[in-house]
Amino acid sequence: MSEGIKKKSVLVSVLLGACALLLVASIVRSPGEAFRASLGGFEVWWQTVFPGLLPPLILAELLAASGLLHGLAVIGEPVTRKMFRLPGVSGWAIALGWAAGAPAGARETARLREKGFVRDEDTDTLLLVSHVPSPFLVVLVIGSGFLHSPLYGWAIAAGLWLSAAAAGWLWARLMKAAAPAVPPPLPVGSPSAALRRAYRAVREARQEDGRPFGQQISDAVTHSVATLMAVGGLMMLSAVLLRMIQVAFPGADAWLAVPGVYEMHLGAYETGRSALFESEPVHAAALLAAVLAWTGFSGLLQARAVFGAGRPFPWLRFIAGRLLHAALALAFVYPLATAVRQGWLAQLVPAWAAGGPPGGTESAGLSFPGGWALSSATLATAVASIAVFLLLALLAALIRPPKRPPEP
Repeated sequence: MSEGIKKKSVLVSVLLGACALLLVASIVRSPGEAFRASLGGFEVWWQTVFPGLLPPLILAELLAASGLLHGLAVIGEPVTRKMFRLPGVSGWAIALGWAAGAPAGARETARLREKGFVRDEDTDTLLLVSHVPSPFLVVLVIGSGFLHSPLYGWAIAAGLWLSAAAAGWLWARLMKAAAPAVPPPLPVGSPSAALRRAYRAVREARQEDGRPFGQQISDAVTHSVATLMAVGGLMMLSAVLLRMIQVAFPGADAWLAVPGVYEMHLGAYETGRSALFESEPVHAAALLAAVLAWTGFSGLLQARAVFGAGRPFPWLRFIAGRLLHAALALAFVYPLATAVRQGWLAQLVPAWAAGGPPGGTESAGLSFPGGWALSSATLATAVASIAVFLLLALLAALIRPPKRPPEP
């Protein structure tokens, strides 16, 4: 068995090395095209992705450090067990994945499996539900920045959440035993008892963390910037790869150079510029939801990277789960995007329609949306972030773990 694993590892290494060599040869052959593609990926990242995602990622890190997501996971434990047939502790990975986006959910899944809280056979289900794009990315960056329509961003975000839950429910029943051997559930009590358990979870999480609030903010900024730097590097690399494919296969690259297959941010950016979104925004939004659910090859590699090399990764089941989520996301988002197209959602929440409908005029000198120019949205986000930070500081003071008496 070990000999077979070694041969497989060597084969994968040789294939990856050959692909890297071909990419380097293509860059040497067309350095100008590679540079312009890399610069284009950097501009999209710097102008829209970085300013749109930095405050929400910092906020998500602070929510995790404060223990609030732990309490939310405790409250949602019955849903986690009944819907996805997962242990109750997996609700924490789902909550963080839905708040911070990929690959945060995969990272917490790996940590739970390493500690023995999640079995190996439950890993694929938990990855399917927790490895999803951040709602901040979908609404702020893609909806307001790329598509210039927050309404479509909300429709895509809602469809991604609903399809992730539906995909997890189906997967747990099609790919797992009818009665999985999970730890026994907590006794069902009154709502006040559930709130007390959630409060205890928050206190225990705060006690386990132990960092002062100032250090939490510093660490949150550092981790968020590092995450965005990794995203920017993947976007630039994917942009170069796409351009090299277009140069190598001119006139026959319609199925090869689809940006969303490789990197979801570039796929969303190209969707906002496409003629399909101008003429048929409902179809474009549904296809974009499928691309975001797939997360691109870069998203798959990020999920694999956070697992490390200690244990085997369920590649086939993971890819199959992503394809299932993509198919369901397309089905869920289509009626929601139709509601946006008909104006029903704008009548319910007029403020969400402030970004303007698709197909509006745009300055010919702009080749990409400017996230730094969204002054009103940025100011509102900053004010909301400061308010949340103050509330978190107050909450941290209220639930601060009691000081232990000094040991004699």
